[in-house]
Parts: sequence; C-alpha cells; structure tokens
Amino acid sequence: MFSARAIRQERLARSTIASLSTLIIVALAALAPAVHAQTVVATIPVNYKPLGVGVNILTNEIYVASTLNSEGNVAVINGTTNAVIARIDTGVGTSAFKVAVNSVTNRIYVTNSAGSSVAVIDGRYNTVMTSIGVCGAGNPNHVAVNWWTNIVYVTCQYPSALAVIDGRSNAVVTMVPLSAYVNNAGPVAVNIRTDRIYVGDTSGSNVVVLDGKTDSVIATVPIAGSGYHLGLDVNPLTNMVYVSNDPIYGTPDYPNGSVSVINGTSSEVIATVPVGPIPYGVGVEPRTNQIYIANSVGTSNSSSVSVIDGTTNTVAATVPAPAHAIDVAANPWTRLVYVAEYYICKSSSCSTDPNQNSVLVISETAPDQASD
Repeated sequence: MFSARAIRQERLARSTIASLSTLIIVALAALAPAVHAQTVVATIPVNYKPLGVGVNILTNEIYVASTLNSEGNVAVINGTTNAVIARIDTGVGTSAFKVAVNSVTNRIYVTNSAGSSVAVIDGRYNTVMTSIGVCGAGNPNHVAVNWWTNIVYVTCQYPSALAVIDGRSNAVVTMVPLSAYVNNAGPVAVNIRTDRIYVGDTSGSNVVVLDGKTDSVIATVPIAGSGYHLGLDVNPLTNMVYVSNDPIYGTPDYPNGSVSVINGTSSEVIATVPVGPIPYGVGVEPRTNQIYIANSVGTSNSSSVSVIDGTTNTVAATVPAPAHAIDVAANPWTRLVYVAEYYICKSSSCSTDPNQNSVLVISETAPDQASD
C-alpha cells in the first residue's frame, strides 16, 4: 500500500511535469519562425570521438557522449560560457554512444553500446544515479525521451526491438519486437504532441511508427533508395519527421545522401531533400522550422552541416565542419545548434595538431542581429 504522502508526491510530480511541458510547448509555439543566417560562433574541445549530443533547454547545458580507452564519459558544457564544466564517467568497460535529455526532470540518458545498459545521469549533480539493464545481448543503440509522459525509448540492435523505460521507476516496462519491420533498429525520435515514436533501420530502408499509448506498431514507411538510416528527428509543431538516408554502396548516388520528410499525420514521405555525403545525425529547431543534418563525410577530415528549410524542403545553407560531423542537437530558446564532430589525426605530429575532437556551436542569428 502506498502512503498518503507518497500518493501526494506522485500527483505533485505528475502535475509539475505537465505544467512544465505545457510551458515549453506554448513558449516554442509562440515564437514566430524567421529566417536567420548560420554562423559558427564557437568550437569546444571534447574527448575522443564524440558520437552523441543532447541539450537541456531549461538549464542550458549540453551533454556530449564519447569513449576513450574502453571507458565511456559524458562532457557537460555550459551553454552560456561554452566551457566544459564537468566530465562524467559511465564506467570501465562501457561506451557512451547516444544521448537523450528530459529537460523537465533533468535526467540524461546515455546508451552503452558496448554493453547492455543505459546510464541515467542526474543533471543537478552531474553524477550517474543508476544504470538500467536493457536489450540483453542485443546492445542498446539510440535513445529518445518523451518528457511529457516521462517515458524513455531505447532501440536494440539484435534482435531488433524497442525498449520502453518508465522514467520514474527507471525500469523497462515492455519490449516491442521490431524484427518483422526493420533489420537493425537504429535512430529513434518521439513527437511529444502526438505520442508517436519513430524508429529507423541502420541496415534497411523502413521507418517504423509506434503509438506511445499502446506501445504497438501502427505503420511502416518505406524509404525508396535508402540503404540505411543513421539519424531521425521530429518537429512537434509541424508534425513532420526527418530521416537521413545513406544510399546503397555501389549505386550511382553513393555517397551522396538525402533526407526524407515524412508527414506525421499520413505516415507518408512527402519530400526527399538531397544533402551531403553519408548524412548521420538529424537535429530539428522547431521554432524556426529548420533542420540540421550532419554530413559525416567530406574531403580528408572535413565535412559539413546541411540546413534544410522546413517550409520549402530545400537546403537553405551549408555550414563547413572541420572534422567529421556526427550528431546534432538544438536549443530553440538560445538559437544555438550543437554539432558533435570527431577528428582523426593522420599526421606524424598528432600531439601538436591544432585540430581536435570538438563540438561546433552554430548560431542561427547573424552577428548584427545578436542583440535583437
């Protein structure tokens, strides 16, 4: 039996989450879209090969996942100063792959792709508060969180499945088999307004649509010409879904990639936007309706970030990246976008090489508009 105090605390927690979630949605919707220039305003050094990035839009802190010497770690960046203020170890023998942030509860979820767990970080103290066993031998892949319902979703690779985690109890409440729809469950995203979950295939072309209320598959969206997907995100204000497509090796389009635009109402592809080579992470800025695509391949150690105008479904800008762009996260309140990029030193003087693993900070506001 639960005590009256426990019941009151649970109701208060639910009420607080609902209130903050409503505040975030209303604030985002109230800001009118505008056209802005994209400018790199900072480059923040981080640890070896950052592969995942997430943003807490309420605390303005950015979390970057990387792994060095078989030990995962997460760098915490202050979004005001662009300084790394903490490094959180996820444990020896772990990796830190992808990041999802619940801005309301201030919890950060990091997949351990080298094992069978998800680290849960307390954003107040920058410490790992627990580790959730998940996926078994299937290895957790990507992660997304619905901060409206406080449910966390983790894709499992082999066999393909979606793990559903209760953010209050930090327990897996169900596993949804996906092998009938995708070969290797990969990128995952949630539309907090419709409670739909979208899962891409890292070795196939389908995108699976699930209903968050029933944890069941309600649609599959075939993506023509795609060899696999490495990034996926949603604009909850327009109900559009964006998935990055890598062409099949050896086809005429290889390595130039594209982004498919899926209408969340009809679960149909309504546009295909050509972007750069081997597009990986996708990050949506819902306020301006701009979509940022990390093109992981370029010339030598360089790459680029394609910026798609969500109104016209065309590339509005391309931002050079000095290393391999791999993941993207946006903070719509600060108009800043964060791109995790890793650099591979191939010279004989790596210790003095000025290039490094880093996070690019892209401003959506041109320098002369910064005070607007």
